[in-house]
Amino acid sequence: MIRMSLLACALVAATSMHAQTPCVDGFAGDYPCEGLDLLSVRSLEELGGGANGNDCWGWVDPESDREFVLYGRSNGLSVVEVTDPVNPVFVARVPTATVQSLWRDVKVHDNHAFIVSEAAGHGMQVVDLTEVLDVELAPATLTPVAVYLGFGNAHNIVMNEASGHAYGVGTNTAGGGLHAVDVNDPTSPMVAGTYDGAYTHDAQVVMYEGPDADHAGQEIAFCFNGSAGVAIVDVTDKTDMQLVSSFNYTQSAYTHQGWLNEDQTMVYFNDELDEQGFGNGTRTYIADVSDLDNPVVLGFYEADNTSVDHNLYLRGNKVYASNYMSGLRVSTILPNGNLEPYAHFDVRPDSDTTSFYGTWSNYPYFPSGNIAISCRGVGLFMVSDPNFVPTAVSESLPAGETLDVYPNPARGAVTLSGMGSAERMRLLNLVGKEVRPWQRVPGLQGLNVDVSDLGEGIYFIQAETGTGVLRTTRLVVQK
Repeated sequence: MIRMSLLACALVAATSMHAQTPCVDGFAGDYPCEGLDLLSVRSLEELGGGANGNDCWGWVDPESDREFVLYGRSNGLSVVEVTDPVNPVFVARVPTATVQSLWRDVKVHDNHAFIVSEAAGHGMQVVDLTEVLDVELAPATLTPVAVYLGFGNAHNIVMNEASGHAYGVGTNTAGGGLHAVDVNDPTSPMVAGTYDGAYTHDAQVVMYEGPDADHAGQEIAFCFNGSAGVAIVDVTDKTDMQLVSSFNYTQSAYTHQGWLNEDQTMVYFNDELDEQGFGNGTRTYIADVSDLDNPVVLGFYEADNTSVDHNLYLRGNKVYASNYMSGLRVSTILPNGNLEPYAHFDVRPDSDTTSFYGTWSNYPYFPSGNIAISCRGVGLFMVSDPNFVPTAVSESLPAGETLDVYPNPARGAVTLSGMGSAERMRLLNLVGKEVRPWQRVPGLQGLNVDVSDLGEGIYFIQAETGTGVLRTTRLVVQK
């Protein structure tokens, strides 16, 4: 979000919702939706309070596969366990290093959280996230294992886990440009270099594996520089970072943030002020960066709403865009690079104006497929795509014969159909762990299965024939 004084968002959900709510006929409870189910809501007050919420990120413990949301607030950071996304647990807090601020940002590397803020003199807090795994009395207060003070305030923090470097952007150093910090040892962050080519509002830094052979293997920053548009910078040598190219576009107002596709040929980015300045609908700009020295803006996708766009991220062939007053908008990337609406979830159903309230960011990278949405005034939403099948459950769904289950959502018994017989059948949870096995299944067509003893949540029924053909279907259990 750009630097401007804003009032705190009015709270539109006074209490938390402690049950999964499927999207039915365009609504999940009071929230407009399409293709995304509501798993839970936790209010700002339940997560530590403060004047507002802001950014979010995620962390998965590599040993246990437990999933956690890192939720920024004006007065600190909340660590929320969402392994059971219907019943999130506020397990720990990290108080602000100095004073409160509207802005707080966090990224993760090597099981540590790196936290910055626009608060004066805040620096970069480094927190060992493994400390939350054994918390007995929640919420615990975490003490940083290090604080980096090479800069004071920072608008954002960018992480390249592959190189072990964090990049402060919008700091009080280098004219707000890139401020590189070596975090290969998270407990001893050290300055690596700065680049003052332009104020950078946000960025993505990658080890380049795209088609431009001239830059193969280099560490490349894609910088979103407000009124200066987009810059591509070679940051391989932190002591001598070099501009590769830069570009702007028609009706540029404030280039805010963006993300690369998986093959690093396209970048999708947003403009935070063009809706207000030019009366545009919510636009996602599309640029071909297959030649880093000669990037080309191909055009833009314009949604059928007018809300201000904020953070977007890509996973696979989907774009997950947080647009303040219209919530999370998910689009499919078409073969030609254009976008097509796929799903949405609106955290502010009262309005669709060009106001800086509503959803700030989202985190779509959990192995479970569950998506975290941070909202300035309401708090933390967890939603799910009913068509997502976790990799842990099945690498892919075979074509052909299907396995169906109804009713779905279910409360008691369910009936299976669509698949004649199976040698084995099992029930899996969201992270692919077996909850219940069935052996010697005589036939699936019309088989009734009792699920009344299961807790609320999302499960997968998986059946396998004697020839090894696998079928998987998603089941939602409600109470």
